Amino acid sequence: MARVFQELKRRNVIRVGIAYLVAAWLLLQITDVLVSILALPESAARLVLLLLVIGLVPALILAWAYELTPEGIKREREVDRTQSITGVTGRKLDFAIIAMLALAVIYLVVDNYVFEDVALPAADKVLEKSIAVLPFRNRSDNAADVHFIDGIHDDILTKLAKLATLDKVISRTSTERYRDTDTPIPQIGEELGVATILEGGVQRAGSRVRINVQLIDASTDEHLWAETYDHELTVENLFAIQNEISREIVTALHGVLSDEESERLQRMPTTSLEAHAEYAFGRKELAKRTGEAVLKAQAHFEKAVELDPDYALAWVGLADAHSMRREYLGKSLEPTVEAREAAINKALAIDALSGEAYASLASLRRQQQQLEEAEELFLRAATLSPNYASVYHWYSILLHETGRFEEAEAQIRKAIELDPLAPVLQTSLIIVLATVGRMDEAEAAILEGLRRNPEFQSYYWQMAGLYMVEQRFAEGLRWTRAGVRLNPTGINYRGIECWFYLALNDDESAARCVDAFEADFPDAHMGMRAFLLLSRGQHDDAAALIETVLAAGANPDYIGNYAQVLFIVDKWGSLRTLLEETNPELFGDEEWVPSGGQDFTSAVMAGSVLYTDGKLERANYLFDQVLAAEGLLSGYQKLGREFVVFIHVVRGDKQKAIAALRENFEAGAVSFAFQYRSPVVAPMLDEPDWLALVAEIEAEFARQREWYEAHKDDPLF
Repeated sequence: MARVFQELKRRNVIRVGIAYLVAAWLLLQITDVLVSILALPESAARLVLLLLVIGLVPALILAWAYELTPEGIKREREVDRTQSITGVTGRKLDFAIIAMLALAVIYLVVDNYVFEDVALPAADKVLEKSIAVLPFRNRSDNAADVHFIDGIHDDILTKLAKLATLDKVISRTSTERYRDTDTPIPQIGEELGVATILEGGVQRAGSRVRINVQLIDASTDEHLWAETYDHELTVENLFAIQNEISREIVTALHGVLSDEESERLQRMPTTSLEAHAEYAFGRKELAKRTGEAVLKAQAHFEKAVELDPDYALAWVGLADAHSMRREYLGKSLEPTVEAREAAINKALAIDALSGEAYASLASLRRQQQQLEEAEELFLRAATLSPNYASVYHWYSILLHETGRFEEAEAQIRKAIELDPLAPVLQTSLIIVLATVGRMDEAEAAILEGLRRNPEFQSYYWQMAGLYMVEQRFAEGLRWTRAGVRLNPTGINYRGIECWFYLALNDDESAARCVDAFEADFPDAHMGMRAFLLLSRGQHDDAAALIETVLAAGANPDYIGNYAQVLFIVDKWGSLRTLLEETNPELFGDEEWVPSGGQDFTSAVMAGSVLYTDGKLERANYLFDQVLAAEGLLSGYQKLGREFVVFIHVVRGDKQKAIAALRENFEAGAVSFAFQYRSPVVAPMLDEPDWLALVAEIEAEFARQREWYEAHKDDPLF
């Protein structure tokens, strides 16, 4: 044995083996990097490893049987031992081994220390137990079966979204993009950020249904599992199939169901196939986010609960439809509360563990300003349905409204991770980015959204909002009018259109817009006509109109507008009554710290009331708090800075008021020029520098009005 070992050393077989192994290790590291960069299938790395293992034996055999000589490679037995240069070859191999080991050490150092903290963002990592369920194909000849099939698809997604054992389940809004697609599976997996794809087809023939499904590895396009189900079409059989598919997915992804999750998978959501189809119709309409679609969705959900009063998810859908009536049809909160409460309570009475119902209840509590309860309910919903994107979406809105912007961004990004192609989620992210002043990112996100969904009207409203806070009213009006054309029933678009006409001092267009707005939304009482009166200098008429609205029962959504009108016209008594009701904390003795633009506005108005009442200590405290935090305002909040001017006006510091107005004008934080000729700034109206600056502002907005007339029909993008 010793002689064999010595001969192996002499012939450099051991050195060749060591060199081969070190070189093979380095080659595998390079292969691993290239597989990642070039998005090659994992099988490529396995093939390289197999070839290297196979190649080791021939390399050792060749080292034993052949020798390198000055005359070239010869068989070992043909070489005279006295002429052998195996020692020289051995030293060369030693140097080669040392060099390769040095490269290996360098690679390990770089990999473990230099790039130690350079990890992909969480949203870019493909989680092992992540899945997208593509819309199932209709294998029958009846096109009407699409809605029945969509119901099956939606139910499977709902079941999977409740399973904490899965890392990520993509929502239906995003998977809908791939209906009847020819897009390769690896590309879909990359676009949605998932490791696996479930696809399938459904054939309905008379009283029977056949469902075939296959689970596919998104990176390799290889089938992990496939099955065909052929059964009599009954509700029991349909949900049993969905239950089995869900379990097989969990098994294939190496997940483990808890006893509670296993029991919940067994439950049948409805006993009616017709109710099941109506629910699927309703959810599809809600995703469109238009006033017309919301009304259609509500009708479908009402039909679903009529067909099956014990259908918990249909009750949740009905609650969500009532909620969206407020946003997309201009309804105030109060008329929707009773119907939403009733629907949510029905859902929870049927299914006390419905994450969807808790999310809807949390959203209602947020709108009712019961914020602590809302946050607890959102967290409860996320526990029960950890892959339900709407939970994180609505929770981010609460966090945004309470000034917790970093948390809001994290939650909306979590929602987008679950539903990456849903435009409504992208719009919420845009709002967060714009609020904290990341305007370039916000604009880029809008343009990317428009590339994917040019008909999604919210993007137009958001671009208009960016231009609004940049004091570029003419450009903002163009985008707003495009949004109105896409969604003429959208109250926000219609109100902002009037706002832009007023900012541009286009009295004729503003009057036409306000008339149409009030005709279409008679119960909205946004206060837009009062602003029209202000722009005309009819200050007493504007105040009287707002006082009439308040006496009749104000819409809480527009309290800020009412207060601003009363402030501009110097109606301190009415303003005091309104603010003491809506912002009592400003009038007490407790510490107060502003967290956003609306806080600034309310504090300045309250401080002005207190100042005129002679309560200078509290007034100056509020003013000083605002001035100290003024630099925090950016993005959508920037218009809150406009009210800083009025602090100096109330205090009688005319030069500071002029300087503040100049700074705001140059920073793009001026809205209506007419408020700087109103009663609230009466002490400034005999100051030539003030009047000259206001005239400069008016001239700029007149220039923008001319630009708008010349460019209003130009393409937007």
